[in-house]
Amino acid sequence: MSEHFEARRILVTGGSHGIGREVGREIAKRGGRVIVAARGAEAISAALDALGGSGHEGLAIDVSDPQSWEIAASRIDAGGELHGVVTAAGILGPIGALEQLSPADLIETIAVNLVGTMLALQFALPRLRASGGRAVTFSGGGGTSPLPRYDAYAASKAAVVRLTENIAATGGIEVNAIAPGFVATRMHDETLRAGPEAAGASYYDRTLEQVSDGGFPPQEAAELVCFLLSDEANGITGRLISAQWDPWRDEDFRAQLREDRSLARLRRIDRQFFDEIRD
Repeated sequence: MSEHFEARRILVTGGSHGIGREVGREIAKRGGRVIVAARGAEAISAALDALGGSGHEGLAIDVSDPQSWEIAASRIDAGGELHGVVTAAGILGPIGALEQLSPADLIETIAVNLVGTMLALQFALPRLRASGGRAVTFSGGGGTSPLPRYDAYAASKAAVVRLTENIAATGGIEVNAIAPGFVATRMHDETLRAGPEAAGASYYDRTLEQVSDGGFPPQEAAELVCFLLSDEANGITGRLISAQWDPWRDEDFRAQLREDRSLARLRRIDRQFFDEIRD
């Protein structure tokens, strides 16, 4: 474990469940102070009780609501400097053919996954610039390839990547997106409840198999987050990195992330300009 977060204070949205909760545990193991941000007070309390170390905080917030962030700002600032933000809050949203879905459910998914990430970064940017901190956002299924019948989720996750690239280019901080892999969280239970007709037989069968096998370990995604929040990741920014498929622990790959301006980016391959990223 080469990353150390002593005296660093890191906000994790969606920190009471799933991968976000695992991220909090890993940060705390490295000596960091975690702000567990989520909707439910009971779940926040349980997540805090599971953390090692001290100085952790809970924050009840609806990440998609600007007023919630306005109210939370003074409380977060009262605890001292902010050194990192992880935007793990997300929902799967409606499953099925687009024309059969509820517009309200589509809008809610975009609000939580994309607007929630955007508001967290908007809040955090001036604070992270002041502290020299970093941010990590969450992409996922549909971020780089089609995920039929999960239209709001896929669209929001692709948009998060482009938002991350924009902030990296203009925001004065280092920020990266991760694809956590097929982690068997409660989110995938929604696919199993929806059934093969709504989710598509192939994806339903894949989900059933992955969940039965235990899925990809959430600790892997959490360790990638910790790497990207640490000084070990200096010079890596504006990238989409897969916890499951990229060799992100390899020093040669890390060097490529720093030097190759086309690697791990969201781009249209046109055989003319995709190799060259222009400022």
